Amino acid sequence: MEIITTKLTNGIAVTLRKAAGQDPKPIIILCHGFCGIQPILVPVFAEAFTQAGFTTLTFDYRGFGDSAGERGRLVPAMQIEDILTVIAWAKRQPDVDATRLGLWGTSFGGCHVFGAAADNPDIKCIISQLAFADGEKIVTGKMKKAEKAAFLATLDKMAEKQRLTGKEMFVGITRVLSDDESKAFFEHHKTHFPAMDIKIPFLTVRETLHYKPKDNAAKVTCPTLIILAEKDNVNPPEHGIELYNSLRSRTKQLYIEPDARHYDIYSGDYFVNIIAAQTAWFKQHL
Repeated sequence: MEIITTKLTNGIAVTLRKAAGQDPKPIIILCHGFCGIQPILVPVFAEAFTQAGFTTLTFDYRGFGDSAGERGRLVPAMQIEDILTVIAWAKRQPDVDATRLGLWGTSFGGCHVFGAAADNPDIKCIISQLAFADGEKIVTGKMKKAEKAAFLATLDKMAEKQRLTGKEMFVGITRVLSDDESKAFFEHHKTHFPAMDIKIPFLTVRETLHYKPKDNAAKVTCPTLIILAEKDNVNPPEHGIELYNSLRSRTKQLYIEPDARHYDIYSGDYFVNIIAAQTAWFKQHL
């Protein structure tokens, strides 16, 4: 396996893992989750796919990890633009078969792959794992009516202040997370990966609230595998089922890993099960 790291002209940091062999290889682009950076979680998937004969590419979104850009600015539409930029670069690389390009995304990235693949003939197949279908349900789904109304009013006031003055509140990542599992994950990993210890706009919550990946899924026609964790409390399984039902593609599959929580599938037996299903999908459709 040959590993190449570089930065694109717009400052996006990428890591290309080239599979052994001389023939042009199909390529899989892996898209990270919420505030994720390349060294965490995705390498194990990228290495497994590369060992299976695919060239793979991981990257940091603008403003995160080693990429340039305003620190912590997280806008779904901008991150989808980053994926499309990476796709365009990947297609120009030697030893890559640009006609056999797949997308893989996890959590927030699992949402973004639908936006990148929507009405996009460059994408031959996708895998989305642990994604959500509707940001409003994720952010306010457990709130009572009055609580939700007050929360939305506060966000609208903050957005108006930002528009008028250019000023906004930046907070630690765990301040915008609503579940204890994700808070514990970020607190643990920022000790070992200082690049994760950043502040992000509190209005990221508003961006997530207005994000509807199911609408993009309705525009996806390529073969799509959706991976769910049965006991996911971050992005509950019903969201993945809603994404599956929204897909325009006639070639689609739903895989549910029994007993797994959101962060379980990156290691151990859960990973072994998941990677086997995902590798088989890419071998069939790329």
